[in-house]
Amino acid sequence: MQNHQPNEVSASLPDQSIDSTFEKLIARLEQCKSAPKSTVESKKKIWSEFLPIWADILQFTPDEATLCYEKCTQVLGTLLQSVNFFSIKREVDIARQSLFTCITQLNRAHFKEFLQFPEDKEKSNGNQIYFAHLEKLLFVAAQCTLYVNFTTIDEQQFIAEHTELIIVLIERVDRAMPEHADFTIQKDHSLGSLIESILSLLWNLADRTVLVPTILKCGLSKRVVSWLRQAPMINDKGRRPFISIAHNISRHDDGADELNQLGAIPIIKQYQSIKTTTVDARNLVAIMTLALLSTPDQIKQDKKGMNATLNQLLQLVIGAAKGDRLRCNGFHVSEPLGVLVKMFVVEERTLDYILCHAETDPPSDIVSTISLFISLFMTFGNAFKGISYLEQFTLIALLNIFWSISFQANYAQELANNEQLIKKIRSLLDDEKEQEILEQYKPRSMEGALQAARGILHNLNFDNRADVNIEELNRRHESDRPECLEKYNDSLSELPLLQKSKEVDIPWIMISYCHADDTFCSRILELFSTRSETFHIWIDRTHCQTAIDLWESIAEGMESASVIVCLLSNSYLESKSCRQEFVYAIDSLKKPVLPVLLGNFDPKGWLGIRMSGLKYVRFRDLLQPDSSKLTELVNTVISSLPQGKTMAIKHLSSPQHHDPPISTVSVTLLAPLNLRPFDQLTWSVEDIHNWFAYHHISRELRDLFDFQNGEEMLDYAQLLTKDREKQMKIYSNVYAKKYAGNEMAPHDFIRFSKALKQLFKEHQPVSSVIEQKSSMQNKTSVCTIL
Repeated sequence: MQNHQPNEVSASLPDQSIDSTFEKLIARLEQCKSAPKSTVESKKKIWSEFLPIWADILQFTPDEATLCYEKCTQVLGTLLQSVNFFSIKREVDIARQSLFTCITQLNRAHFKEFLQFPEDKEKSNGNQIYFAHLEKLLFVAAQCTLYVNFTTIDEQQFIAEHTELIIVLIERVDRAMPEHADFTIQKDHSLGSLIESILSLLWNLADRTVLVPTILKCGLSKRVVSWLRQAPMINDKGRRPFISIAHNISRHDDGADELNQLGAIPIIKQYQSIKTTTVDARNLVAIMTLALLSTPDQIKQDKKGMNATLNQLLQLVIGAAKGDRLRCNGFHVSEPLGVLVKMFVVEERTLDYILCHAETDPPSDIVSTISLFISLFMTFGNAFKGISYLEQFTLIALLNIFWSISFQANYAQELANNEQLIKKIRSLLDDEKEQEILEQYKPRSMEGALQAARGILHNLNFDNRADVNIEELNRRHESDRPECLEKYNDSLSELPLLQKSKEVDIPWIMISYCHADDTFCSRILELFSTRSETFHIWIDRTHCQTAIDLWESIAEGMESASVIVCLLSNSYLESKSCRQEFVYAIDSLKKPVLPVLLGNFDPKGWLGIRMSGLKYVRFRDLLQPDSSKLTELVNTVISSLPQGKTMAIKHLSSPQHHDPPISTVSVTLLAPLNLRPFDQLTWSVEDIHNWFAYHHISRELRDLFDFQNGEEMLDYAQLLTKDREKQMKIYSNVYAKKYAGNEMAPHDFIRFSKALKQLFKEHQPVSSVIEQKSSMQNKTSVCTIL
């Protein structure tokens, strides 16, 4: 933004004349003022007619249309009351029209210019007319923001197109802070009504979680941390919005990450120590913000503080359940529920406290608290059939809470006994809007709605798998392996290595991991692929074909495995899906589990309890894994397999003198120096990986497409040739979802595109070879997992 000092706006017209345009505008204002407003519909109609008149007037500067500005100010003041604005703004159409009109007017060049005035010029008599309209525009916009869902691309894009305005507003607030004052300020500094109006709008924009990434681009997180630091010098009314803006930002993972990078936690704790002259919810806001910013370990360390936090959160849920529009003290019920979900992730004690020991009014216990959650769930049970993000978020939060409860047998029965609840959860699995639900934003601490629903039903033995006899399954697993695999052949028929053949005697291992650890998991997969003659690999990347049967497929994969390798990290610990897998393996299947600890991760909570006594392998360096650790991992897996079928491997870091140099991983993990002639390729997964490595295409892109044979590559090559730009756009979105919002490198995709195009050309004269070789896919010695 240019550093521009605007000239003061002229106070009056040179000749005080009003042309016909202005006369018509004033006439239209008079019509709005005198129009009947006896019914709700007539009030909405009058307000909708006033907004474009207001916009038509504000396209001029005050020196061009002074009388129009003054007349509009008078009409607007009475109209807000006569149309009952605080009631009609709740209508989505009214709120949307009002918000968009006000933002558009605020974005006019002469208003943005006014916002950059020095404070003394801003308050001069000649500019009071600007001041009056700015305050009203900000007021209406802030009020209406809360009633616009921002569920459509158009609504979100509208805000994205006005980031320059948001930056101007943020900078205007910043210039009013004590650190920029030209005189000494110690306390009770007043920011003024205009700044308070801007803060109100920023507060409510940040309340729409889907808008937080856009607002972050405007630098709001950095500024709000600075404002919180200066809060002790500002009066009570002025500093109130700071903590709520920080709280709203922290409800989005990107916002929480930024605030933590800026060191917000100690600054918020300092804010908590400020004595207030009024009793309001700001202390609770600070507590919720700290909970969202803190790790489970940080929360757990303050036992006394955590108990007080849990008491207030449950009290807020109780109050919101009874309140107007499911709100209490300004909080929607989804807000405390979202914080509870995070606090239940790792430490089971927090759930115990909420259900058994929380101090609330009226007093609560296990039955009443679970009944409260169930009642809310029924209230929001049809949220996925509507368009309200807030309602859908609430439903997802409640499903995650039920999932946490279902892990503990002493509480799970309260859920299982409620037939209406089980029926409703089952019905969600048939929801036709599954894809829309999965694509909506949710924090890392929450799992998706359908995933949570399946997890609940599994834990409560309502997933149609309750008749599985685990002891019998394990007996067959050890003594009659082919029959066990044949039992699952129908449900896993698409897996190339799970078939009746001589290879069926080869045992299976399963890899359980969190998708946040995808990169390291890929390294382990490549390592394990070198032992395909010793064991096969089961992993969700290729063995779960659809989202609908995800958990059933995973459960069957675990039941069929001889060993389950779990890649453990903080992300794994905080994932209820991973918890489901680990608990099922240890508690139900009682399978051999090999924990692999990533980095400096220290198992705690539910995981630490079940890790006790288990032998594990730790990898400190995830980028360049130590070869001795890789050897240890493979040998530990092999030693855990059924006896008599395996042989340990030699140390990977001890090659013979005549051997070629190897990496710290293994020979097979190196990109090949030369690619075999085209007609010699079998187009196994190994060949496909070598093709990607030969052309210097990233592993991330390789794993994204996950080609299983040459035919799939050629089919996609044809599609890519027709419209590369369209495919690049599609897979940029897919890439971002798979890799936690990271952007796909355009040069990487272009390199992939060119290589695939060349492959398609080379295929023309040897098509018969491709058909013959791709048919060998299931006979290759390399496991088709990657």
